[in-house]
Amino acid sequence: MQTFKIFLAGAFFAVLCLPTFAEGDDFGMWGEVNVEKKINKRWSADAGVEFRSRNDLNTADRWSVGANINYKINNWLKASAGYSWLDDHRHKVNTSGKKYADYWGSRHRVNVSLTGSQTFGKLTVSLRERWQYTYRPEKTVTRYWTEASGKTVGAVADEHEYSSKSKNVWRNRLLLKYKASSMWRPYLSAETSFSKELEKVRYAAGTEMRLNKQHSFDLKYIYQSLYNNDDDEANRHIIAVGYTFKF
Repeated sequence: MQTFKIFLAGAFFAVLCLPTFAEGDDFGMWGEVNVEKKINKRWSADAGVEFRSRNDLNTADRWSVGANINYKINNWLKASAGYSWLDDHRHKVNTSGKKYADYWGSRHRVNVSLTGSQTFGKLTVSLRERWQYTYRPEKTVTRYWTEASGKTVGAVADEHEYSSKSKNVWRNRLLLKYKASSMWRPYLSAETSFSKELEKVRYAAGTEMRLNKQHSFDLKYIYQSLYNNDDDEANRHIIAVGYTFKF
């Protein structure tokens, strides 16, 4: 009962910290399928594929595939490293507002993480610190005239090359998870992303549903709040659904 009270206090604090939702916020859905393999007492590996949508579910936003290797340093500390390939649907408008490009572009991402966790009865508190490096290769695309130009929408304007780009991000995630039963594990989390300054914060509330040792589902609500970001994202409400198979 004491740990449940702590979880409720954390939930109340998280609600107080939520930003005010704006009328122009976007809505999207994320879905992922993962596989996990325990190699031995210290080593494990996982891989997965993910799909994201935006623009109130009307636009495909991203496909990605990735894999991680994990090492359990001791009972409370875990290290991991991973790689992901991202294929993003991008919409770019030039500074004059007269030309736009709508295209898919790939990115390569690597990450290294340390996660510390401590259990208090049925409540587990964990903090993950992650360094993330993303490289976007140069991309040549066809640009089109916009309505603002006074010309027919869809008429070809020119070929334009977007230069390659790399970025370092430091991500911090605090997670509170409560073992309500052998099946249900509700949780709350907050994650910040820093580059040269704070870029975004993601708040999440959800639950794991562990059917057995092999099959589990994850359902959560996420609110993404943007501060300084150049990835064409927006403040967004997200419903995320995941499935994990362990073998």
